[in-house]
Amino acid sequence: MPSAREVKNRIRSVKNIGQITRAQEAVSASRVRRAQSLVLASRAYSEKAWEILLNVQSTGAKGSGGLHPLLTARSEVKKTLIILVTSDRGLAGAFNSNVIRAGLRFSDRLKSPTKWVTVGRKGRDTITRLRKDVIAEFPNPDEGTLAQFRPITQLAIDEFLSGEVDEVFVAYTDFVNTLTQRPTVLRLLPLSPYETDDQVAAEYIKEAPQVSTGALQYEFEPSPEAILEEIVPRFTQLTFYQAILESKASEHSARMVAMRNATDNSENLVVDLTLIYNKARQAGITSEILDIVGGAEALQATLDKKAADLLGAYQQQMLEQSKTTQKPKAKPAKAAASDDLTKIEGIGPKISAILKAAGFDTFEKLASASEESLRVALTNGGIKLIPPAVGTWAKQAELASSGDWDALSALQNELVAGRDA
Repeated sequence: MPSAREVKNRIRSVKNIGQITRAQEAVSASRVRRAQSLVLASRAYSEKAWEILLNVQSTGAKGSGGLHPLLTARSEVKKTLIILVTSDRGLAGAFNSNVIRAGLRFSDRLKSPTKWVTVGRKGRDTITRLRKDVIAEFPNPDEGTLAQFRPITQLAIDEFLSGEVDEVFVAYTDFVNTLTQRPTVLRLLPLSPYETDDQVAAEYIKEAPQVSTGALQYEFEPSPEAILEEIVPRFTQLTFYQAILESKASEHSARMVAMRNATDNSENLVVDLTLIYNKARQAGITSEILDIVGGAEALQATLDKKAADLLGAYQQQMLEQSKTTQKPKAKPAKAAASDDLTKIEGIGPKISAILKAAGFDTFEKLASASEESLRVALTNGGIKLIPPAVGTWAKQAELASSGDWDALSALQNELVAGRDA
């Protein structure tokens, strides 16, 4: 599948070609109108002149072998001249190829050798490439006049009168309408109807007007020979010029139609290429997204692996470091054992439990406690009647805490019910 850039460049090229063909179509449209007007203006005159000349030729044939050499058909045809009318330029569809094919097929059906005179570069190139006997070549300008084409008819007349050729045909394209152009072969010399039994050759021959000699009588002044000597060459030129006009109108019509078809085809091709371009661009975007996602996943996998390696290395380092710097754990200090508060006079088991619950579980704590705090602890413990010895508990506890049991015993002997005597 081509890339989006290649398709875009091709779309640009097709659009440029479409602009050219559209301009060519407009030019051909203006020229075909002018060419059609010339053809239609001269066609009726040319055909009527041909009809009259054929009638004159038929009338003269009853006399002494014809009134003019250009009107007299020869009994034996040894050589034939075909004037092939094509265009100087292409881009006209099958216009040139059709008339060239018609001329070649007609030449192949003839029983005599053929000489060629080409009018237009396209016909010249083809006939020369086929190595045919080309005796002359002429251009085919767009705005050619009767005087410009007179040398061609003069060459044909000279070849015919000198006996170099016995028949002269013109292969051109007959204009029917804008869409129809018919390759045609017209016998230019002698100026008499051409008849053949070959169906292929008859397919291209232009039909001659009907000859009505029985009902027409012509008067010539000063003489038939003098008048025909002047008129017949002029009519030969007129007939050939009419063929040129028909060919020009056909050429411009064919080019206009060909350019219109080319313009339509370019527009359709642009639509198709635009669809291909959108598909290629979408495929490119999808490919880029897949590349980004794939790259991100690959990068994430690399980062995860790197992080795992770093974490493993760090853990290993910390483990080794902990092994080298680890100190023996200190044994937790044993909780200090509570003292037997019942050794204090005035404290029984119940009061001892209340004091320990209040935090006075050792002699040292009891010695540092105030009388008021002890009373509060007892009250909170549910003792309604506070013992009177509470005022001496701190002093007794101080002696017990210091381990002076003798002094404690002496003090207790002095106390009465745990209080001072």
